[in-house]
Amino acid sequence: MVLIASSLLATFMSISLIAVSPGVQAKSPTSGLTYVAYYLIAALAFTGVVIFIGRRKFGNILRWVFIAVIAYVTFYVWSILGLYIAQTYAEYYAISFAAPAIMVILLIFKYEWYVVDVAGFFLSAGVASIWATIIGVWSSVLFLAVFAIYDYIAVYRTKHMISLAGTAMDSRLPMLFVFPSEKGTSMNGMSFPKTSAPPSERTGSGTFILGFGDIVFPCIMVASSALYGEKNLIPFLLLPLAGAIAGIMVLLFTKVSRPAPGLPFINSGAIAGFLVAFLAFRVF
Repeated sequence: MVLIASSLLATFMSISLIAVSPGVQAKSPTSGLTYVAYYLIAALAFTGVVIFIGRRKFGNILRWVFIAVIAYVTFYVWSILGLYIAQTYAEYYAISFAAPAIMVILLIFKYEWYVVDVAGFFLSAGVASIWATIIGVWSSVLFLAVFAIYDYIAVYRTKHMISLAGTAMDSRLPMLFVFPSEKGTSMNGMSFPKTSAPPSERTGSGTFILGFGDIVFPCIMVASSALYGEKNLIPFLLLPLAGAIAGIMVLLFTKVSRPAPGLPFINSGAIAGFLVAFLAFRVF
C-alpha cells in the first residue's frame, strides 16, 4: 500500500513541480546519467559513516540528522500540496511549516512503527519526485539497475547492508518501514538480528521490514516513466507500479534459506513494467 501511495504522490508532485518550474525537468530521456555514479559513491560513504558512528555509540547524532532530513523533505512535500489545499498565504505557510513540525514532534516523542512509516512515506514520495524530475527515464532505468546490483552485493557479499539495518534499529534511526502482522507491536525493545536479516525480510516475529530505499527507487521509476509517457500516462504509470508490486510479492512470499535483498526483486519489476509500456506504445 505504501508503494502505491508513495508512487502516486511522487508522480503528482513531479507534474506539479514541472508546472511551477518547467526548467527543472530533464532535457532528454538520458539526462542525468552521471548522477548515478555520484549517488552510488554517496550511498557507499553514507553507509560507512552510519555504521562507523553507530558502532561508537553516537546514534543520537545520527538520529537528529535523519529527523532533520525528514523534516526538510516533509516541508518540501507539503509546500507543494499546500498549493492545492490553502486558500490564503497564511493557510499555505501554516500547512507548509506545521506538517514537518508535527512530524518531528512525533518522531521524538512517539517513536512507533506507524510514525516511522508515515515519515518514510513522505520521504519516499518527496525524494522520488525530485529524482524523477531531474533525470531522464533511461537514467532512471540505469539508476535502478545499478542499485539492484549494489543491494545484492551489500547483502550477499559484503553484508554491510545487514549491519546498516541493525544500526538503524538499535539507534532508532527512522530509515526502515516496519509492517507488523500482530496487534500491539511496538518499536520499544525491537531488535534487528544483524547476523541473518537484511533490510527487507520477514522476521521471526512476523514483522516485515523494508528500507526506505526499497520504496524510493521504484517510485522514481514510476514517476519518471509517467513523465516520459505523458501522452499515455495510465500505462506508463501503472505498468512500472504493477511490476514493483509484483517484486514485493515475490520477496514477501518466496521462502529462501538466506537473507534476500529487496531492490533486485522490486527494481527489476519496476524496470520490466516500464519496458513493457515502452515497447507497447513506442514513445520516442
